[in-house]
Amino acid sequence: MRIGITTLNFTYFKVVAGLFLIFTFSNCHSYMLDDAQFDIRDSFADGDYERSERLLAKFGEKNIYKSKDAILWNLENGMVQHFIGNYDSSTAFFSAAELGIEDAYTKSISRGVLSFIGNDNKLVYNGEPYEDIYLNAFKALNFIHLKDWEGALVETRRMAFKMEQLDIKIKGLADAFAKSDTSGNVEWKSENVNIQNSALSHYLATILYAKSGKPDDARIEFEKLGIAFKEQSTVWGVDTFDVSNLETIKEPETYNVLLTGFTGQNPIKHQNDVRIFTDNGYLKFSFPELEILNSEIYSIQAVINGKTVVGLDLIEEMDLVSAEVYKAKEPIIYGRALARALIKEGASKVITNAVKEENKTIGEALGLLSLFFKEATEKADLRGWQTLPGQAWMNVIKLPPGTHKIELEYLSENRIVLFYDEFEVEIRPDTKLELVESIYSY
Repeated sequence: MRIGITTLNFTYFKVVAGLFLIFTFSNCHSYMLDDAQFDIRDSFADGDYERSERLLAKFGEKNIYKSKDAILWNLENGMVQHFIGNYDSSTAFFSAAELGIEDAYTKSISRGVLSFIGNDNKLVYNGEPYEDIYLNAFKALNFIHLKDWEGALVETRRMAFKMEQLDIKIKGLADAFAKSDTSGNVEWKSENVNIQNSALSHYLATILYAKSGKPDDARIEFEKLGIAFKEQSTVWGVDTFDVSNLETIKEPETYNVLLTGFTGQNPIKHQNDVRIFTDNGYLKFSFPELEILNSEIYSIQAVINGKTVVGLDLIEEMDLVSAEVYKAKEPIIYGRALARALIKEGASKVITNAVKEENKTIGEALGLLSLFFKEATEKADLRGWQTLPGQAWMNVIKLPPGTHKIELEYLSENRIVLFYDEFEVEIRPDTKLELVESIYSY
């Protein structure tokens, strides 16, 4: 009888050890994806979009971006194709990402706690709320490049709607988890989203309505633009932007070129580990934290035909908006990590204590193995949209018919030109709007 019990305990040991190895090796994929994300971010920041395109294709073929990472893969491809100039292809990738985000959110709500019992890296990446918003901004820009004003307006409206629904969406996640969590160990809540309007969406919508011959709609969007600037100045404690300087965008006959520059990079995720030792056990949980990356750029100016200099206005600090939206979701992220750690600790205790009753040595070995298991399998989900820029700058100008040379210069605080882009723009008598767009990711 004693031999049978020992054999059974050794079987427990082998099973737990096997699970340890399986989870450890499967976790290697998430580290490979982290490395891939850094490669994509670096190549894109260097302006080597063709290399970014090749890397994404290679990572897709090697299954580093798995089916659960499809939303992320589509977001990266959408941005890369946008700056290569393949606007139809970019829109297709962004649309696929948007549909994936909607589907993943619906499933997350329906599954509740069951959707995160495992390591978050093993789950479908469902996109951050701010990523879902800004993909529509770049879809809108795709349509403007293609002279499809109505298509662009649809995207700005979707962007505005998603901003208005942020509180509802994030609170919906917290409520779903609270209803399905019967343990009572985690307090499920979310913070309020203090930004309900995107200045970028309302700026673009004002222009598009004005150019579509809808002055009343343009006026309403311009009013919302003022509200957006006020909201953001309140949240960040800065001076309110004087929207009277932007009145021109309501007057469609006063401009035919939209100058657009993007700077910096969106916040990056880092892992934060918390370890709690008690008399009864040991908990480890990991969660992602956002780091805002400051841009080198202090201002952007356009030099027209080597003579006229026009400054671009900072319309939206996308990185700060992203961080503010993420902050509202942080309590859910912490709750998920804590719940996952408690589940692991509870399971390891049940197995270890049961074995200890029959064989103390093997039980203690299992207890030690469970510590390694927690360390090896607990990893924060660091996935995120790597090619999303940090700030959006814009202005409008009027050019006469003909061919014009435009240089967008990116300046440091000391007004040193750190980067510039050159464009040749053809203006015809019937030109409604030409979009000159550039990006410098540092």
